[in-house]
Amino acid sequence: MSDYYCYLFNQKDPEYALNRLLHNDLFKSLVKEEHEQLAIAVYTVSGNEGALKSALYEQSILHEFDYCLLPKNRSYGPFKLAVFDMDSTLIPIEVIDELAKQAGVGEEVSEITEAAMRGELDFNQSLEQRVQQLKGLSVDAIKTVKRQLEFNPGVEAFCRYFIQQSGKIAIASGGFMPFAEELARRLPFSQLRANRLIYADGALTGEVEYPIVNADVKTKSLLEWASVAGLKEQQCIAVGDGANDLKMLQQAGIGVAYKAKPTLGKSADCVLNVGYLDSLVNLLPLIEQRHRV
Repeated sequence: MSDYYCYLFNQKDPEYALNRLLHNDLFKSLVKEEHEQLAIAVYTVSGNEGALKSALYEQSILHEFDYCLLPKNRSYGPFKLAVFDMDSTLIPIEVIDELAKQAGVGEEVSEITEAAMRGELDFNQSLEQRVQQLKGLSVDAIKTVKRQLEFNPGVEAFCRYFIQQSGKIAIASGGFMPFAEELARRLPFSQLRANRLIYADGALTGEVEYPIVNADVKTKSLLEWASVAGLKEQQCIAVGDGANDLKMLQQAGIGVAYKAKPTLGKSADCVLNVGYLDSLVNLLPLIEQRHRV
């Protein structure tokens, strides 16, 4: 049994009542803490981390709230590096699915993408299977999909806030480099790591360069960038939505699951199912205050 701070909030309704959670047997030890950030309720709770996270995830879906569960005795911050997955995290689409639509194989590729995000398929094999479906697709399709790119709500506001706090933002994606580079033209991402498609005669060959950016590569990227910046893991945030992000989120000081699949949501430190990434603007200073060394 360990003690945790449990941060509960609903960005869309700051006065949302979370009393329902108190009737759940697992949370009978919840004790509300006093603090100045009225939009976020802070509780202390004791229990098994895995059981608490799983129950919080289920309750958050049922009662529509977001949360963060962190050990009371662990220090966090000051946060200086935020590493993001790209597809369905920074942007609302899966780029490979959009390319597949251009190639006329949208349904087939989308099914593989969903299975991979749920953790049912090996990521490397699933990526290779999907890219093979794109063989012969004109490179003009990449330009078409680039024009469709837009950030998810709250991404730009959070990134600008984080940079104002002297933090750096980075992308570690199982998606593709041309799209990560396009996003870096819109926001100052300091580091990019994503897969590279292979072209020949103005068309995709159906192959991808190695090494594939999978869960291990994402994690190593976060550690590498943190080391270069002289940061400890408690100063790093990782944000993702699929099973391929799990290791990266576990390695970071705080792992944030954004509109995530259950595999990730039940394991993450922070889960955003209701609000957007800019809800972290109020949350992070409160975490730094509560968990200061």
